[in-house]
Amino acid sequence: MIVLFFCNVFCRLYDPRIPQLRKVLHREAFFPSNEFSDPETLETLVKLGLKKNLGFTGFLDCARSVSMLHESRDSETVSYGRKLVALLDALAYKLSAEEGECNRNELQKTVLCQNSSDWNSDLAYLDSSERDKDQFIDDLEIDYFLANLIDDKTEEEFWSEMKAISWCPVCVHPPLQGLPWLNSNSQVASPSNVRPKSQMWVVSCTMHVLDGDCDSLYLQHKLGWMDCPDINVLTMQLTELSKSYEQLKLGSSIGPDFNDAVQNGILALYSKLQEYVGTDDFTLMKSALSGVSWVWIGDDFVPPHVLAFDSPVKFTPYLYVVPSEISDFRELLLGLGVRLSFDIWDYFHVLQRLQNNLKGFPLSTDQLSFVHRVLEAVADCFSDKPMFEASNSALLIPDSSGVLMCAGDLVYNDAPWIENNTLIEKHFVHPSISNDLANRLGVKSLRCLSLVDDDMTKDLPCMDFAKLNELLALYGNNDFLLFDLLEVADCCKAKKLHLIFDKREHPRNSLLQHNLGTCS
Repeated sequence: MIVLFFCNVFCRLYDPRIPQLRKVLHREAFFPSNEFSDPETLETLVKLGLKKNLGFTGFLDCARSVSMLHESRDSETVSYGRKLVALLDALAYKLSAEEGECNRNELQKTVLCQNSSDWNSDLAYLDSSERDKDQFIDDLEIDYFLANLIDDKTEEEFWSEMKAISWCPVCVHPPLQGLPWLNSNSQVASPSNVRPKSQMWVVSCTMHVLDGDCDSLYLQHKLGWMDCPDINVLTMQLTELSKSYEQLKLGSSIGPDFNDAVQNGILALYSKLQEYVGTDDFTLMKSALSGVSWVWIGDDFVPPHVLAFDSPVKFTPYLYVVPSEISDFRELLLGLGVRLSFDIWDYFHVLQRLQNNLKGFPLSTDQLSFVHRVLEAVADCFSDKPMFEASNSALLIPDSSGVLMCAGDLVYNDAPWIENNTLIEKHFVHPSISNDLANRLGVKSLRCLSLVDDDMTKDLPCMDFAKLNELLALYGNNDFLLFDLLEVADCCKAKKLHLIFDKREHPRNSLLQHNLGTCS
C-alpha cells in the first residue's frame, strides 16, 4: 500500500534534471522537493513513476502552473503563459497533421468563411512542415516535447479541460488608443474568455485579447476561438466603438492610421453580426443597437436612419449613401434600419433637424443648395397628388432671407411687379425656389391669397393700356364711374361684376396684371 501511494504521488511529478520541463512547469508544485533531488534518489523516483516527458496531462499541468503563478503574483506568469501558447501551437500542428486530409480540408473551409486576412493567412501555414523559432523555446526544445508526447487522455477530454483553466496570457493595455477595452488586472484568463489578436476589433470590449501569437487554426478551433461570439459581445463592442470614436473626435485626436484600423476591424465585426440575421437573436441585436450611431461611413459613425443605398440627396451630417465598402452587408443594414431609398418622411425629418440646429439663423450657401435638392426630392415623391393631402407634418421651406419656415406661412411671388409683401401677412419664399417648385410643394401664390381665386385669374383677358385710357378719358366723369366700370367689364366680356369699395389709399399696383397698375 505504501509503495502504491508513493507511485501515485510521484507519477504526478516531473524529473527536474530535464531543463525543458523546468521552463514550463511550476517548480514547487510539479517537481520533487530539494530533499529528493539528489541523482540517486531521482533515479529511484523515475522507477516509481517520476515523469520525464509531457503527455496531455502534462500540458494540463503546464496550464495549471501558469494559473498558480498568477495567483501568487509571480513575475514569470506571462512568460510561462507565452511558452505554453507556443507549445500548444506546435502540438496543434502535429495533431492536425495526424487527423488526415479530410479534417484538414474541413478546417480550411472554416477559415475561408472568415473575413479576416489574418485568419486566411494560416492556410499557407497548414501546408508548411517547418516552424518558426519562438522567442522562448527554440526548435530543438519543441521537437523534444512533441517527440516524447504521451496520449494519456483522449484529445476531447484534454481540450475540454484546457478551456477551463486560466492560463492564456492576455494584453493588459489596448494596443491602439480608441479601441474599446476590457478593464482588468488579470494577466491570464481561461480560453473561453479570450480571443486571438486577429479578433480584437470584434471582442475587445468584453473579452480578453491573447498576449502572444496563435498561428494554428486547429488550435483556435479546439479552444473555441473560431466560434461566433455571443450577440451581446458583438453589440456591446459596436456600441462602445462608436462611443470611443466620438470621444476621440471631440478631442481632435483621430489620425488616418486609426481610421484605417477601424475600417478593417469594422468589416470583421459586421461579418460576425450578419451571421445572426434571420435568427431569434436578431431581435436582441435590433434592441441593443436602437438609438446607437453604429454604421461606419469611412470617417465617422452615423445612425442607420440617415443612410440609404440609393439617394438623389446626400449632405453631411443629415443624409448619407451607404459606402461601397460595407454594401456587402446589405441584409444586415436593411434589417437594422438602413433604407433602400429615402421617402418623404425622411426629408421632412431632416429639414426639421436642420431648423433645430440653425436656431433661427439663415441657411448658408451650401445648406441652401442642399435644402433646394431636398425640396425637389419631396416634390418628386408626391408628383401625383397634392402635398398636404399626403402629409400632416409641416414642410419647411426657406423664406426670402434664407430662414426655414412652415410652408403655410409663405407665398411665392407670381406678381413680380409688387415690390414688397406689405399687402399680406406672409413671407415670400427664397428666390432660389421657382414658382413651379413652390406650387408643387403646396405653397400658395401671392395672387391666390389676395382675394383672387384661380378661376378669376385663369386666362383673364386684359385690355390694352391705350384702350383703357381712351375709355376712361371718354367716360371719366365721377358721376358715371359705375357705368364706366360696367363698360370696362363688358369690353372684357365679363358676365358678372363685383365691386368692393375701399376708402383706404393704396399703391398704384395690380395683383391681376402689372399693366393695370396705372389704372388703379
